[in-house]
Amino acid sequence: MSADFPLIDAALRPLADPARAAGMSAYQRGRFPFLGVPAPARRAAVKEVLRGRRKAVDRELVEACWAAAEREFQYVACDHLRDAPLREGDVPWLRSLVVRKSWWDTVDALAKPVGRAATAAQMRAWADDGDMWVRRAAILHQLGRREATDTGLLAGIILVNLGSGDFFIDKAIGWALREYSKTDPGWVRGFLTEHEVSALTRREGSKYL
Repeated sequence: MSADFPLIDAALRPLADPARAAGMSAYQRGRFPFLGVPAPARRAAVKEVLRGRRKAVDRELVEACWAAAEREFQYVACDHLRDAPLREGDVPWLRSLVVRKSWWDTVDALAKPVGRAATAAQMRAWADDGDMWVRRAAILHQLGRREATDTGLLAGIILVNLGSGDFFIDKAIGWALREYSKTDPGWVRGFLTEHEVSALTRREGSKYL
């Protein structure tokens, strides 16, 4: 275990709120136990611990957080990865995080860190992966890039996943299109006109059109 994990544990456990934890777990369909620490308090509590780890990825700390029972520890790991320098060689390891304790909350938090590290070829491979959560991360990995979005890559990843019938995939496609529509509504409008997408994807993707 990471020598620094006890610092995270000691920072969060005093903030535990069982009543809040029950509601947070219910929101995630009871899939994970929670301490009951809301995001602002969690980030404030571990801010100093993570501040000194921005120059390098602390894999031991991330793995220790991922192994911990309560969901807030996985969120701390995602916060670290959001700020840490990641490289192409980290992508297989990041995939291992995506497929462990998988649910939309951690997968969505990992998508941007994955996008910073991955090559287009890696994301094309993820788009056709056998694990649905890996595909979702690929669909979402360019969120927020605006004019820097690689629309060819975005379209290719989406097309591989059209017709999946999976709620989380259809929702992710709609989210990716909706966000890019803020930058180039014409491109998104054209994509939705040219391709048959699910009702959920169309509703989400056309929200700002």
